Amino acid sequence: MSITARIAPKYQVTIPRVVREDVGLNVGDYITFIKAPDGSWKIQAIPRDPILALRLAGKELPPGDWRELHAEYEKGWGDERRT
Repeated sequence: MSITARIAPKYQVTIPRVVREDVGLNVGDYITFIKAPDGSWKIQAIPRDPILALRLAGKELPPGDWRELHAEYEKGWGDERRT
């Protein structure tokens, strides 16, 4: 199965409903893009639970991406605690 989405003028893409529902994505969720050795890309939902997210990062992402993801998550987690 394949689903096509259009890139808007600001390079934004709406994730089709069937994909959002299948993956369980909601507003405010994070996704990450992982480049495979063959040059293709994988889109991965990042769990909201920080421990699950970091476990996923350790399994799926190269070290540089893991550090960046961890920094983004720490920043986002701090933002949520302030609200």
